[in-house]
Amino acid sequence: MSVVTRISEETHESARKIAALQGRSLSDLLDDAWSDYLDKHREQLAATFEEAAKLLREGDTEGLAALASESVEARAAAAVGARTEQ
Repeated sequence: MSVVTRISEETHESARKIAALQGRSLSDLLDDAWSDYLDKHREQLAATFEEAAKLLREGDTEGLAALASESVEARAAAAVGARTEQ
């Protein structure tokens, strides 16, 4: 089974070139990239999901909003850091 996802044209073009250099299909390259990401972040993702589930069970909407806000702030900081490193 496959699904459609959207990525920026810049990312698509870079991934397409890498796949071509490796003699692979773009879909195989992106599938491997996602698998690697999930493997590397499995524990962190599981902990965050468990925390969110706990907050939902407890009806703690303020805590859930804080958790979501922390996640957004962390992603934004990571994105800024990645751009700074380039």
